[in-house]
Amino acid sequence: MKFDDVLRQIGEFGPYQKRVYFFASIPSVLIAFEALNVIFTFYIPPHRCAIPGYIGDTYKIQNETHARLVNLSIPRTNGVWDQCHVYRELSANVSFDVNVTGADAYLTGPNGSMSDAKGPDGVEQIACEKWVFDYSIFDSTIPDDMGVVCDNSWQRAASNMIAELGTCAGCFISGFFADRFGRKIPFYVGGLGLLAGGFGIAFTQSIITLNLCRFLMGIARMAVFVNGLVVGMEIVGPSRRVFTGVVIQLTWCLGEFLLLVFVYFIRDWRWLEIALSVPAISLMFYWWLLPESPRWLASRGREDEAIEVLKRIAKSNKTQLPEIEDAKELLESETTLGFRHALKSRELIIRILIVFSNMFVIAMVYYGMTLNITNLSGDVFVNFAISAAVETAGYACPIFILDRLGRKPVYCASILGAGIALVGSIVPVMLNAPEMVIVVLAMVGRFCVCVSYAVIYVFGAELFPTVVRASTMGVGVTFSRFGSVICPYIADVGILVGGRFQDALPLLLMGSPAFLVGLLSLWLPETKGTRLPDTLADVKNSEM
Repeated sequence: MKFDDVLRQIGEFGPYQKRVYFFASIPSVLIAFEALNVIFTFYIPPHRCAIPGYIGDTYKIQNETHARLVNLSIPRTNGVWDQCHVYRELSANVSFDVNVTGADAYLTGPNGSMSDAKGPDGVEQIACEKWVFDYSIFDSTIPDDMGVVCDNSWQRAASNMIAELGTCAGCFISGFFADRFGRKIPFYVGGLGLLAGGFGIAFTQSIITLNLCRFLMGIARMAVFVNGLVVGMEIVGPSRRVFTGVVIQLTWCLGEFLLLVFVYFIRDWRWLEIALSVPAISLMFYWWLLPESPRWLASRGREDEAIEVLKRIAKSNKTQLPEIEDAKELLESETTLGFRHALKSRELIIRILIVFSNMFVIAMVYYGMTLNITNLSGDVFVNFAISAAVETAGYACPIFILDRLGRKPVYCASILGAGIALVGSIVPVMLNAPEMVIVVLAMVGRFCVCVSYAVIYVFGAELFPTVVRASTMGVGVTFSRFGSVICPYIADVGILVGGRFQDALPLLLMGSPAFLVGLLSLWLPETKGTRLPDTLADVKNSEM
């Protein structure tokens, strides 16, 4: 009798399993806090160079005198102050009376007279070293606190990339330790990492230390998420795993909405980081709340402990645990092969190339659009709320249509729709349409890519035979993480390049590959209502 057979007899999703799964799902909310708060903490507020020598300078114009000083000091393009340059001649030859500041400050030239409120023509511009920021939205963010603007603006994308590299490392590290030491130990250590990393970020004064903490938190996030999910999924019966797989995504969306509440009331990035890290203290109690995976216990010869977990499930469901002579008999004994065996089949190679390229692009587009939210025009809080609602709808949609319409039509329509919407964002710019049109197209693209995200892991897994399914999908998931590694630079390319197409350029760069891989996916076969392949020969004999 196999493990799934036992679960069918004693109950697939009873009270004890629901309780464990509930606790296993909660960390997704906390992980959403830590993964997505950078959208706000790394928000670059409107800014300009500080007027050289002017002690009381602020981004907001104080009075007419201050307005003249700004116009004399800061170059303007199309009526907008330059964010990164001041006039060289002014900074060298003009001084301020340091005894007065703010509204009473005045400008004195070489002759001690009030200068005309007009910037000098033909004067060389130089990069500034100090800035003033608009604090109307946030009291403090990392860019204004650590100078991550102008020539240093690349550090935002680099920091986000480092965090994603941490999640890639976390995939390998947490998996290795989970197989050797069980699910609970890496989960608990990951919880400690989230707590320590969050407070470390809140109190750091260095961008280097901040990036180190973010890398370590990337590892910790994966340790908590993967091992918590595995514990929850491994005690649930096979008929409820699709449902529970969707629920874990919806708890992530819940984390997005709760994050928005935190950010709305806490506008200082350090206090926000502390507030978002405090709930991670709850993970310290998980040692007593989550059981060890009975599957892992059985595989390690800890038979009494494995059977004890099964007895708890049976007692909760008011059923009787069948007689088990040897807990190891619960483990699946079907023959499995490594990923390299999949590369021996021409048909599988084609499927691998198509599925892996789609997984890579979906990860890139999803995380890229998430980071790009603050670059869109409009209110950042409204944009994030709409984005979270759209994402929730995108994850829930496949539940109602996937079995009715089929995997291939739903997936192809969603990924192609994402590509068309995102590439189409260039049209409003060319037609000088309102910027809100770009925001609408971005949200349509986000909905479509979230549908694609939910479907690709079901559709992709069904395309590979049983003997290589786990190994192939494991490699695919790891490969897709590199899409999230490069996405920070795509999300910020508009800021780095600037110009008329600044808002649409990131969407264009994400939409183009989405449309191309969508075309490739048309070559994949439908899997709805078909017998899933078990061997390499089954794939060879099927239509491609």
